[in-house]
Amino acid sequence: MENRRKEPFRYSLTPPTGCFIQITTINQSAVASKLAEAVLIDISKAGCRIQTSLNLHVVQNLIGASIHLHLGENSQVYTGYVRWQRQVADGLFHYGMKLELDAAQKEQLNIDLRTLAAERKIMVI
Repeated sequence: MENRRKEPFRYSLTPPTGCFIQITTINQSAVASKLAEAVLIDISKAGCRIQTSLNLHVVQNLIGASIHLHLGENSQVYTGYVRWQRQVADGLFHYGMKLELDAAQKEQLNIDLRTLAAERKIMVI
C-alpha cells in the first residue's frame, strides 16, 4: 500500500505541557513583548497547537511568534506564525502555529519526540 501522506505526523502530548509564547511581529512590524504562559497540546515538524488566555485577533492580524518550551533535556525556542485561532471556553483560546524550523531544529525536535515516545508521554494523532 502506498502512503500519500504529505504532512508530518502530529504528536499529542499526554498530558499537555506548559510553555511560553512571545509575540515577535504584528502585521510584519516588530514588537517587543513579554513571555506569556501557554500550554502545548500537540506538535509536529510543521507546526503546533497551543492553548492560552491571550486573544490575538488572528482574523484581523498576521501574528509572528516564538514558542519557548522544554521537551527533552534542553529548552528550545521555535519561531513561526499563527495560522488560526479558536475560542474553546470563555477567555481561553487554541492557536495553530506554522513553525519555521531549520534542519538542526527539525533534527532536535525529532530526537525529543522519539524520547517522549519511548517514555509514553506523546501519542501519534
